[in-house]
Amino acid sequence: MRLFLASEAKDSFGQIEKFVSAPLGRCRVAYVVTASNGEMGYGSWRGSETVQMLKNAGAKVTIIELENYKFVDPIANIKGNDIIWFAGGMAGYLLYWIRRVGLDRELPLFLGNGMIYVGSSAGSMIAGPTNHVAETFPGDEERGAAKIPGLGFIDFEILPHYEDGWLPTVKKFWKKGKLCLLKNGEAVTVVDSRVSILGEERFVNK
Repeated sequence: MRLFLASEAKDSFGQIEKFVSAPLGRCRVAYVVTASNGEMGYGSWRGSETVQMLKNAGAKVTIIELENYKFVDPIANIKGNDIIWFAGGMAGYLLYWIRRVGLDRELPLFLGNGMIYVGSSAGSMIAGPTNHVAETFPGDEERGAAKIPGLGFIDFEILPHYEDGWLPTVKKFWKKGKLCLLKNGEAVTVVDSRVSILGEERFVNK
């Protein structure tokens, strides 16, 4: 299993290409835009800088809107791609739809067969065992997000877009578990069971 969990994936294109070990222009990418739909509105992905960057690199991009499952089979459209890329947005909303369409059952099989997982912001947050940070981060609370379990690919949660000066706030709202603080341009990588931090390692553990 190979995961690239970025704070902001578009800021990590060079690192992603090294991680994939192939030019992105040779890759087939299933780009899951559901989290963005939840935060910015349905179809908001059409203005995505990341999608344009992938296309400019020559990647074959298939847009996956899990909410559209009654008309387009998302599992069939994800199967056979080299990369599954989860865009940022609302983490709880994304997890709901992942479970609604059964992608949570299929994803470990895809990853076990060599597909690479790339997450950006919410797409990285959902890889943890729980989703408390999405519900409790001050000013950006997603009510009910913590009621939906994470995918459990890593044993900690991720707070993306971290900035210097946030630590007192984080320590105040974070109540339980291990939390990784990622700035834009940084990422967590997982190769099989080996976890690495691309950037400065920052954890809060309670």
